[in-house]
Amino acid sequence: MPLFSKIQRYILKECLMGLALVLGILLLAILMIDVVEQLRTVGGDVRLSILGAFNLSLMKLPQIVEQTLPFALLIASMMAFTRLNRRSELSIIRASGISAWRFLTPVMILGIALGLFTMMVLNPFAAKLTESFEQTRDRLLNEGRPTLAVSDTGIWLRQGDETNQIVIHAQRVAQGGVNLLDVKMIQEERLYADGRPTNDYAFARRIDADSAVLRDGFWQLEGVIENVPNQPPEFKDNLAIPTTLDATTLLDKFASPNTIGFWQLPKFVRQTQAAGLDASRYRMRLNALMALPALFVSMALIGAVVCLRLQRMGGNSQLLAIGSLAAVGLYFFTQFSSSLGATGAAPPIIAAWSPPLFVLFCTLTFIAYREDG
Repeated sequence: MPLFSKIQRYILKECLMGLALVLGILLLAILMIDVVEQLRTVGGDVRLSILGAFNLSLMKLPQIVEQTLPFALLIASMMAFTRLNRRSELSIIRASGISAWRFLTPVMILGIALGLFTMMVLNPFAAKLTESFEQTRDRLLNEGRPTLAVSDTGIWLRQGDETNQIVIHAQRVAQGGVNLLDVKMIQEERLYADGRPTNDYAFARRIDADSAVLRDGFWQLEGVIENVPNQPPEFKDNLAIPTTLDATTLLDKFASPNTIGFWQLPKFVRQTQAAGLDASRYRMRLNALMALPALFVSMALIGAVVCLRLQRMGGNSQLLAIGSLAAVGLYFFTQFSSSLGATGAAPPIIAAWSPPLFVLFCTLTFIAYREDG
């Protein structure tokens, strides 16, 4: 027995054709705009060719696809069922005794499949390229910019300026990240040739400290052992190391949730929590990805439901406007809920699942009332 009947395969084909058309137009337009934006932003500070701007935009393209796919599915669903309605095919399908649940099944299956594909395949690929984009862009704009990473061995932080680079390692942190415990710092100084700076660095000193507290413009180290080449270790009660970081900037240096793929997120959440840092935005991102199938099905059903009204009965323009507003409302509701989950104001699982499930159940209720009385 085939998975879909001939009519269902026909509807699925119409939706896929619409999806390909919408995605193609959207991505081409966004790509052209983003190339100009890269030339304006990055090219305004450093020399950047059109090819370089195009490469940067291509790195962002999978993430753009991930973000626009729900709306592309919405528009594709509207297009498919509008065409069926205008050609009176929808009337014929209804007259043959096929219920709305059956000819809406392909749209729901497509939404689930696209949600799972986005979650398990597209997102990891987009995260990798987004990370490459951010690293490439930062390397072009801010060489020596502070970075922070979380790993199995603790926290790794790098800060630097025109004359030196400092790599900082801490086993754990406290006070939201501004107090580092069991700290090691490796400082390297830039080498000069004929009075001109080079890209090479030489080891200057190693500092071991019990703790490092971020103050205004410097790290305050306690329980210090300073090791300088060709000199005996020097013990100090405290030591100040200059820094351009502040508490807000330091917390913002963590990897963006968009640069961590779905399969790596659970491990990253565990590492972040083990390091003593807040992992709310990463748990929010994980739950939001898991809720994608529900979001995609909601978008697809909104697009289909507003086009089920027979053409001769009129009022289709108003229904299309209502459907578009509902989709935009779902998007903003999802963003607002995500902000609450990322800041810890709401449990991430509730913040991620509530908007799509609410709209999905409302849409299914409307179909049941409309079609089954």
